[in-house]
Amino acid sequence: MNKKGVSLAIAVVIVIFAVVFSKIISASKNEAAKELPAKKGVLVNVIYPELETIEHHYKGTGKLRAIDRFEIFSQVDGQLLPSARSFKEGKSYKKGEVMLEIDQQEFYMTLLSQKSDFITLITSILPDLKSDYPDSYPVWRQYVSSIDVNKKLPAIPEAKSDQEKFYLSGKGILSKYYSVKSGEEKIIKYTIRAPFSGVVTSVSAEAGTAVRPGSAMGTMISTSGYDLEITIPMANMDQIKVGTEAKLSSSEISGLWTGKVVRISGDIDEQSQSVKVFIRTKGPELKEGMYLNAEIVQQPLQNAMRIPRKMIDNNNHLYTISDNALKLQQVQVITKQGDYAIIKGLEEGTPILSTVIKSAYDGMAVRVNE
Repeated sequence: MNKKGVSLAIAVVIVIFAVVFSKIISASKNEAAKELPAKKGVLVNVIYPELETIEHHYKGTGKLRAIDRFEIFSQVDGQLLPSARSFKEGKSYKKGEVMLEIDQQEFYMTLLSQKSDFITLITSILPDLKSDYPDSYPVWRQYVSSIDVNKKLPAIPEAKSDQEKFYLSGKGILSKYYSVKSGEEKIIKYTIRAPFSGVVTSVSAEAGTAVRPGSAMGTMISTSGYDLEITIPMANMDQIKVGTEAKLSSSEISGLWTGKVVRISGDIDEQSQSVKVFIRTKGPELKEGMYLNAEIVQQPLQNAMRIPRKMIDNNNHLYTISDNALKLQQVQVITKQGDYAIIKGLEEGTPILSTVIKSAYDGMAVRVNE
């Protein structure tokens, strides 16, 4: 075969190879085109929640505050006596026990002088009473004799007529009497007694300190009981009312306590749409300022579903799957428990999207991961 024949044979082979190769490429494209519709859409995971009876409870955390709190202020002038040395933070007092004493000697002498003047004033009108109001004279004579300047002034006799009343008032008897009684009430304030059994939590005055009306001297709280303040979303308030029981526990110390709802705030927090609830409890281990965990058990929820909270947006919407596409659907959120939400409004067996897709939209094509 000459050189020209060889070249022709090579050319024929190349043409045949090109035709065969083009057919193979075309067939591959057709196969890829056939498979493309089957692979269209984002691969996602779904869940099929079932209708069930779900235990309904709310858990919250709050801080204890004593039921009774007494801010101690001075109501008189004077110097704190040495008894104030025992008035220390952590000191316990029983109801009525003396906590602080302010020097009352000067005022006490003034009060004795007022009582003496009152006795003198009554004595000066006895002759007039004997002549003008003979029926009242023995009463007033007995009254002035019963007065002891070291004791509280006895109640003043009642006038038997308006004329007698006007006479006593004109002589200054009534005004002097009430002036003395005012002094007797004031002298009580020089001794500060515990209004209830409790413990001192802060001290701001010491023995020898000069105090004035309004001077802060400390704080006392009762240890007989505490209120735990927690906030509860409005969605969980349907069964919570005054008297609802709660189980309490601490993350710091061992022990379980019980409590009851005693108050529910009338205001709603605009930001969180929650309500303040106050639970009363008691226990020797409890202290003001402690944080406790509260669990309020409510009636079980019938025919409800439990799904991950992350799948529900702020408007209570989630995505279901229908015909390989996302469908935005609104549900009723009954409550939230940890990472889960309890919902109603879906038929049992409805596939719910469980894969987080940031750019998801209604009608988006998806493929379910079997």
